[in-house]
Amino acid sequence: MPELPEVETVRRVLQERYAGKVITAVALGKPTFYRAPPLAAIKILTGGSIASFKRRGKYLIVVIEGRGEVIFHLGMSGRITVGGESPHVRFQMWIGTEAVRFHDSRRFGRVGCPLPALGPEPMDPEFTSDYLWGILRKRTAPVKALIMDQKLVAGLGNIYATEALHAAGIRPGRAGKSLRRAEVDKLTETCRDILVRGVDAGGATLDDEAFLDPLGRPGRMQMGVMVYGRKTCGTCGGAVIGTRKSIGGRASAYCPSCQR
Repeated sequence: MPELPEVETVRRVLQERYAGKVITAVALGKPTFYRAPPLAAIKILTGGSIASFKRRGKYLIVVIEGRGEVIFHLGMSGRITVGGESPHVRFQMWIGTEAVRFHDSRRFGRVGCPLPALGPEPMDPEFTSDYLWGILRKRTAPVKALIMDQKLVAGLGNIYATEALHAAGIRPGRAGKSLRRAEVDKLTETCRDILVRGVDAGGATLDDEAFLDPLGRPGRMQMGVMVYGRKTCGTCGGAVIGTRKSIGGRASAYCPSCQR
């Protein structure tokens, strides 16, 4: 699933290319997403002048002058491209002479969805050590599940939560309340730092190339990961292992030497 850095990369490309331009037409794929875009969203987009592209957590927001906003979510497997063909185009809009296409093989993406209640992003001023301490200190759930809970912390998914925990030296399966205050201080920093690195790198493009930016360019974050998708730790060279149980419905890798 695209995480904050991947969605921010998409936003920046679209903002630079299309802000101030008019959406001349839109069309739904056959079939479209499992939950089809609502008519209200289609009306806002069609013929509208794009004021800007914004982002909140993993959600992309298209702001149309004088009409409001339409929220996009890439779901598990969504990609937005300038042009580009595939059997999985679920939605497209024409901006000038260019078609901007939303591809989604699993059809869980959304166009025109509501923006849910989201916690602060790790790069926000509100995301402080005091805030993270407050949401962890009484919780028995695994710390990884808690920092991936979008209602608590917006933007972190499996890749970046895995790397933030490794950088902080914390095993993903530990109960939130087991963390010492110094560990929470460190995790606050690493959550922020890992997302900044991911944005600067243009996101992460793994072996399946599930993420490429709208112009087809891969991200570079995968070249700097320490444990995610690796067999050996990028810090100590020891074996990377997985937790016995999935966490937050996702496989969870860690280094038993570097993380406690």
